[in-house]
Amino acid sequence: MKKFIALVVVLCAVMITSSASAAKGVVVFYGERSNKIIIETDSGHYTCGEVSGLPFRLRRGDEVAGELESTGRHELYNITEDESFYVWISDYWLNKERAFDWLERNS
Repeated sequence: MKKFIALVVVLCAVMITSSASAAKGVVVFYGERSNKIIIETDSGHYTCGEVSGLPFRLRRGDEVAGELESTGRHELYNITEDESFYVWISDYWLNKERAFDWLERNS
């Protein structure tokens, strides 16, 4: 019985840590003048938002991690450049066409 309880505790801990891990994606568009950003997530969806503040380095192809699947202001980590930045996510779970439609409407 003790082994069973220990196993359940370990499985719960693994499930919690795996669900709390940050989503990853790749920057497919970043407009330096508009601060608009589109990120393709590992799940194949697109996230759209506006960078708040100016990151030192943010380029197309940079790998980023953080909360990519909810609206609001989030701190993202630029894995490629080893720095953090803030983004206001206004839409997510989009296909590519809808993501670039969002960009056209919001530029």
